[in-house]
Amino acid sequence: MTETAEITKEPKISAIWIIPAIALLVGMWMLYQYQANKGPTIFIEMPQAEGIIAGKTEIKVRSVKIGQIDHVRLSDTQDSVIARAQIDKNYNELLTDDAKIWVVKPRIDETGISGMSTLLSGVYLEFSPGESKELKERFKLQDEPALIGKDVKGGRFKLMSYNAEVLDVSTGIFFKNYKIGQIETATFDWENQAMKYGVFIKAPYQNLITMNSIFWVNAGIEIDLSADGININTGSLSKLLKGGISVGLPEQQAPGEIAQDGHSFSLSQSYKEALEERFYDFDYYLIEFEQSVRGLRTGAPVEYRGMRVGTVVETPANVIIDGKPAHFRNHNTAVPVLIKVEYGRLYHDSASAKEYWQGSLKGWIESGMRASLKPGNLLTGAVYVDFDIYPDAPEAHLGKLVQYDVFPSISSGITVLADQVSDVLNKVNNLKVEDSLAQMQATFTDYRALANEMRELLSQKDTQNLPGDFNRNFEKMTKSMEQFEVTMRQFDKTMASYQAGSELHHQIQQTLKEFKRLSEGLQPLTRGLNEQPNMLIFDKSLPADPKPRKQ
Repeated sequence: MTETAEITKEPKISAIWIIPAIALLVGMWMLYQYQANKGPTIFIEMPQAEGIIAGKTEIKVRSVKIGQIDHVRLSDTQDSVIARAQIDKNYNELLTDDAKIWVVKPRIDETGISGMSTLLSGVYLEFSPGESKELKERFKLQDEPALIGKDVKGGRFKLMSYNAEVLDVSTGIFFKNYKIGQIETATFDWENQAMKYGVFIKAPYQNLITMNSIFWVNAGIEIDLSADGININTGSLSKLLKGGISVGLPEQQAPGEIAQDGHSFSLSQSYKEALEERFYDFDYYLIEFEQSVRGLRTGAPVEYRGMRVGTVVETPANVIIDGKPAHFRNHNTAVPVLIKVEYGRLYHDSASAKEYWQGSLKGWIESGMRASLKPGNLLTGAVYVDFDIYPDAPEAHLGKLVQYDVFPSISSGITVLADQVSDVLNKVNNLKVEDSLAQMQATFTDYRALANEMRELLSQKDTQNLPGDFNRNFEKMTKSMEQFEVTMRQFDKTMASYQAGSELHHQIQQTLKEFKRLSEGLQPLTRGLNEQPNMLIFDKSLPADPKPRKQ
């Protein structure tokens, strides 16, 4: 009995320990399963935790939950917030190094209305996986949503803007007023003092971007003031709110080679400026002018017989030789000007134009091609650089100064005009105006004496007895003489402004000739009246006919 009782007690003691052991094993199994099913832990740094609730805020990819925020705390420096999140193990490969996270909440902007569903459910975090193969566990929250997903097909290009207005991310890009893309990134390059934009063009419209495409800012409103009135054209609401970027081709140009991803273009302020800035293939030349370059400004045109072939880059050129500016070096009085010959202005195929220019330049210079300054606007004093052929120009050749070719120049344009004006002034100064005035004064004295003699003649008794018509004619003549004398005195007062060769001088000379002929005609009449006062009534006595002598 005793042995049997002892045998029956041992199983009871073992059963008491088996139950806790089983529970422990189950717990360990559950813990293992929890750890095994638990995904990776990530940490998200954000400026603030507005709307983020631990245990509630979800992390989604395309509206599919992949994790949840389980803890929120301040960073060690207390200037940001660190949110911890648990990610499902099935999405471990999404945690790439270039992934992006942002808060989805109600937004109203020029692109439309989004995130309205979060008004009831609360905000959540949108996760956009990248293409990198490297994984990480720490991320930084973006201020704005990612605009273009990595899976969206299209092309990405770069725009560089030096003077156009600053545009925001998401600004649209339009081709013939149809939206084909938008700005993805916008940064300021402080070294080059320019705005850099990363743009995305949706497929298949990336094939519209060719090597000769031009980009310019389109404000969304165009005002045309003409004789027909005011014409106002407006674009879409998005253009009016944030403007836009237009892309196209210069007029009368066919599309060139399709640009590859990452190609960089220039962004201009307007279509007109884009046409001027589209020439990327050019060569620099130095021109040394032996004259003043006043009025020549950066951006002035370089022309050949009225056809623009380039642009003035810098005046005076910042060329350093032996530590000194080129225009201050020893025994040099010329002022260097840096220009660029833009081959696209010569011909739409810039490669062919470049080959033609470089192959012909030497012969042109030997034929007398020279650069000169010519006036472009007489009101503002602006000048431009002009290429032309001067067959009589001194012999010259294409020189070299540091890294630039030096194009020969000739003094023309403004200098020649100034020399001509100086020659004219010298000729005017050399005119013997005083001698002419002295001769005129002597002539006036002779005519005054003639007028006095005519008065004495008319005052004689015999002359007064002449027929009334003749007397009246002489009275009219006398009055004319007196009027002429008064006119001559007035003319004498205005002789300070007398100029030889003028119309007035010519008329005076003609008048003097007529009066001279008149005085010569009156002299026989005067002599006749002195010899026979009644000759106007009776025939003048003639000498008696000679009688023949007897043989």
